[in-house]
Amino acid sequence: MGGSESNEFVAKTDAGEDLIAHCDICGYAANLEKATSRLARIKDLVGPNAPEEFPTPGVRTIEDLATFPGGARSDRQIKSLVYVAMINNEPQPVLALLRGDHQLHETKLADSLAATNLRTAQAEEIRELLGAGAGSLGGVGAKARAKEANFELLIIADLALKGRQDMTTGANKDDHHLRGVDIQRDIKPDRWADLRSVISGEGCPNCEQGTLELYKAMEIGHIFKLGTKYSETMGATVLTQDGKEVPIVMGSYGIGVERIITAAIEQNHDADGIIWPKSIAPFDVIVTVTNMKDDLLRETGEHVYTDLQRAGLDALLDDRDERAGVKFKDADLIGIPYRVTIGKKASEGLVELFARATKTSEDVKLGEIVTLVQKLALAGL
Repeated sequence: MGGSESNEFVAKTDAGEDLIAHCDICGYAANLEKATSRLARIKDLVGPNAPEEFPTPGVRTIEDLATFPGGARSDRQIKSLVYVAMINNEPQPVLALLRGDHQLHETKLADSLAATNLRTAQAEEIRELLGAGAGSLGGVGAKARAKEANFELLIIADLALKGRQDMTTGANKDDHHLRGVDIQRDIKPDRWADLRSVISGEGCPNCEQGTLELYKAMEIGHIFKLGTKYSETMGATVLTQDGKEVPIVMGSYGIGVERIITAAIEQNHDADGIIWPKSIAPFDVIVTVTNMKDDLLRETGEHVYTDLQRAGLDALLDDRDERAGVKFKDADLIGIPYRVTIGKKASEGLVELFARATKTSEDVKLGEIVTLVQKLALAGL
């Protein structure tokens, strides 16, 4: 939506559409598009004065090179990915560089380029640009090679590569790689940016003790600080106390009612159905009459239902002509916090109170049931 800042409100659930990185110690939280982490330092050797080319027949992946004789483990490799970004309505070939064991987050790449569109380059485009196929690509000499092919190549490197030396990467020559690569000496990226996806177990960027946990979450609300971006464009102004005309400071505050309901159900259910949290349950209690053909049970159920309503409770009466088992199953399915069952013990002045969350039940005197349900409902138990 734009603006200078936004805050997203999410609910943790496996049905969510987003991944959140969270630290239990300091409370840091961010979705994967914005999350950063603290990495352990890797001490590099100084390496040779210039990169050294060596043959790597059949090597196509980071894993291949890690097991190849004379190769390098993944965190000492430079991963090279070619994209075409639409920047200022012009296609721009981009070479994104990351540590070999890291994964690119394409949204981070697009944001860092201010690109309106981003796509991976096709095999023929890559070969025309750099003279080699995927698996043998690298940043050393890449800009000069692209210029020979009449392209202006933009090289952007992930911050985790900053200062790294004695690295291994593709030589832009099929079945060949370079060792002893110093990032700043041999490649000189045009830009540095946070491009990688964080993973669980990495250090928290906000505190020294914490580690990040990744979990799925569903967005249920969002606040955008829009500032004066739109009001200036629209000429929307107000007058200050001094009579000065200034643009309106704007914000957007959204809450997803249906998403809150969905998240609540995903977080509160079992094999039998929904278990509504008391704060958003559609009803406080359901009164289930086990046999509507029995005059005593029917009349007792109707009286309990009326008394519950008079006590300020949201009550539902199941007066269907169905078997008791069907009614119990349906009550579990819709998940109302409490069920008052009017059954055979009504003749003894007793009803059954069933708690949906704990699946526990107890016999309660008919004259005490309304007060007890009212107490439980108000306490949110």
